[in-house]
Amino acid sequence: MTWRDRVKRGAFTREVMLLSGGTIMGQLVTVLVTPLLTRLYSPADMGLFGLYFSFVSVASVAVCLRVDLGVASARTPHEATELVVLCLGLCPVLGVVFAGLLALLMTRHVLSFNLLPLWTVWILIPALVATGVFSALRYWHVGRREFASISRSLVVQGGTRAGVSVAAGVSHAGWLGLVIGDLVGRCLGIYRLWIAAAPMVVADIASGGLRQSGARLKAAWRYPLIVLPSSVLDALGAALPIPMIATVFGPAAAGQFALAWRIATVPAGLVAASVADVFHAHSVQAQTTRSGRLRQLVQQTMLRLAIVATVVFVPLCVLAPMGFRIAFGVSWHDAGVLAMLLGPLWWTSTVVSPISRLLIVIQKPALKLYFDVLFISVPLAVLYGLRAHGLQTAVAAYGLASALIYLGFAVFLWHISGSMDRAALLSPDAIAPREVY
Repeated sequence: MTWRDRVKRGAFTREVMLLSGGTIMGQLVTVLVTPLLTRLYSPADMGLFGLYFSFVSVASVAVCLRVDLGVASARTPHEATELVVLCLGLCPVLGVVFAGLLALLMTRHVLSFNLLPLWTVWILIPALVATGVFSALRYWHVGRREFASISRSLVVQGGTRAGVSVAAGVSHAGWLGLVIGDLVGRCLGIYRLWIAAAPMVVADIASGGLRQSGARLKAAWRYPLIVLPSSVLDALGAALPIPMIATVFGPAAAGQFALAWRIATVPAGLVAASVADVFHAHSVQAQTTRSGRLRQLVQQTMLRLAIVATVVFVPLCVLAPMGFRIAFGVSWHDAGVLAMLLGPLWWTSTVVSPISRLLIVIQKPALKLYFDVLFISVPLAVLYGLRAHGLQTAVAAYGLASALIYLGFAVFLWHISGSMDRAALLSPDAIAPREVY
C-alpha cells in the first residue's frame, strides 16, 4: 500500500487512536489518583519530587545520546536492532555519569538541588537505565508500526506508577513515595516491549553486538552530535522552571507549579507523543518515496492537533482555579491559577511539538537548535526578570513568551515542508521505500 493510500484510508488517524488509547488509559489512572496524592503529599513534597523529576527529564533524553530516535528511522531490521543494542550499552554508563552530575549540583547548591538528599543519586541510576531501555524499545516498535505493543506498555507504566505512589503515600513515605512509584513504573513498562524485540536483540548481542558499539556510534554520529544538543535544550526549557521557581519563590511554590504542570501535561503529553510517533513513521515514508506531500501531512496534522488542543485546554484553563481547589484541596488553589495562566503555552506546544520530528526525518535536526536556544533563554529570562512582581505574573509572562516562540516555529516548519515538496517535484525519481520490518 502506498503512502497516499494509507493517508486516504485513514491509517494515520487509526494509528494515532491506537497509540493514544494506551497513553490515555495510563494517564487516566494518574489523573484519577492525583486528588489522593495531593492529600497524601504536601506542596513541599511535590516540590522536591519536581526538582528530582526535572533532572530526570533532562538526563533521560541524553542517556542514549538520542540514538534511540534513529531506531525508528532505521532502513532495515538489522540496523534497528544494532541501534537498540547500542542504546543498551550506553544506558548504564551514562546513568552513572548523570548520577555524578546530580551529586555535583547538590553539593554545589545549584538551583536548589541541595534540597534533595544525597541518596537520591542511587535511585537516579536505575531510573535512567530503565528510561533509556524503554525509549529504545519504543522506537523499535514505532519503526515496525506495532503501536498496540506500545499502547499496552504505557497502560502498565501509568497504572503501576500511580498505584505504588498511592501505597507509599498511605505508608507516610514522604516525597520518596513519589520517587519509588516513578521508578517502579519505568521498570515494569519495559516488559511488553521487550518480548517482541528480545530474540533479535539477544542474537545481536551474542554475535558480538556490544563489542561493535563504537563502530555503530560512529555510523550514527548525527544523533549524538546534532540531535542530542537540540533534545537536551528542549528538555531543559521544560524542566528548568521548577528548580528556578524553587530557588526564587521556595519549594512550596515549586510544588504548586509542579502540580499545574503535571495536570496540564497529561492531555498535552498523550496527544503530542502519540501523534509525534505516528507522524514520524508517515513522514519517513513520504520522504523516502518523494511523494511531494510533506506540507499536506504537516498541515493536516497541525489542524487536527489545533482542534484537539482547543477542545481540551480551553475548558481546562477556564475551570482550573475552581477545579483544582475542589479536586485537590484548598491548599492547591494557586496551582489552578497557574494552570490557567499557562494555557497559551499548552495550546501551542500541543499543536507544534509533534511536527518538530520533521527536521529529524529530513536529516536537518540542526535547524531545531535555533528554536531550542530561543525557548530556553527568552521565556526563562522573562520568568526570572519579573520575579519581583510575584509568582503569578512571572509565570503568565513565561507562558506567553513560550507560546509566541512556538508559533514562530510552526511557521518555519510549514515553510520548510513546502521547500522539501518542491525539491521532490524537481527530482521525481522515487527512491526505494524504506523497509517496514
